[in-house]
Amino acid sequence: MKKKVKPIFLILFFLIIYIYICNITLLPDNIVVFQGEDINLKTIYGLKINAKGKNNNSYEAMQTSTNLSERVSNNIGTINLSLDLFGTIPLKEIDINVLPKTTVIPLGNSVGLKLYTNGVLVVGMSEIKGKDNINYKPYENSGIEEGDRIIEVNNVAIKNTEDLIENINKSNGKEVQIVYVRDEDELTTSIIPTKTPEDEYKLGLWVRDAAAGVGTATFYEPSTGMFAALGHGITDIDTGEIVEIANGELTTSTIVAIKKGEKGSPRRNKRNNRIWNKNW
Repeated sequence: MKKKVKPIFLILFFLIIYIYICNITLLPDNIVVFQGEDINLKTIYGLKINAKGKNNNSYEAMQTSTNLSERVSNNIGTINLSLDLFGTIPLKEIDINVLPKTTVIPLGNSVGLKLYTNGVLVVGMSEIKGKDNINYKPYENSGIEEGDRIIEVNNVAIKNTEDLIENINKSNGKEVQIVYVRDEDELTTSIIPTKTPEDEYKLGLWVRDAAAGVGTATFYEPSTGMFAALGHGITDIDTGEIVEIANGELTTSTIVAIKKGEKGSPRRNKRNNRIWNKNW
């Protein structure tokens, strides 16, 4: 009989430990609430949630063995809580970010988007006719591929195609050091630009620094003028890669027609996407 009782106690012991572990892991590390909003964090016997730091003096906390209800005051900021075992052994920290109450106006209006890349995106390569009327491939053996982003030339940051053009021309045909990004890794290479019949220096790379499209503004906040729109990653039409956006701007737009996409052939505005391509 005693032999049977021992396994039962072990099972109950591990079951209790499992329940405590589940309760601890299910409590979030970060919570975002608005002013005046109540927060109810469920805890079991032995686990207590306590406020930490001087910045929590303006908050009322009610602690029982099964529930902590934290009423957020009119102050905006972060309240730091500590989950303790029997009030002595700290187990985890919980941060509550208190945001001011705000009113937003729902929209649903279409907007035009101009998006600028972080650096210039390489979307292709082509031969360059030199001053001697011979075709050259200055990019050959440089390691640069479609989808790479050029971010620096001769230690100068490249923000757009104009920056690239200016700094390549400054080389006067001498070898330039180029820093580019591929799969979040920064790589370095060197290229000797080719002089064209127009007395310009080029690398033979088709590049783009922007894209255009349409979206939908979802809401507007009157007091600050802040607005938001539903967003998603943008796939470049030439490289098939997600474009890393540095910044952008909104413009007015009008929907003049809608054409349903087909399976395997989504609708894309090729003309707008290609308008910024430059061979350099």
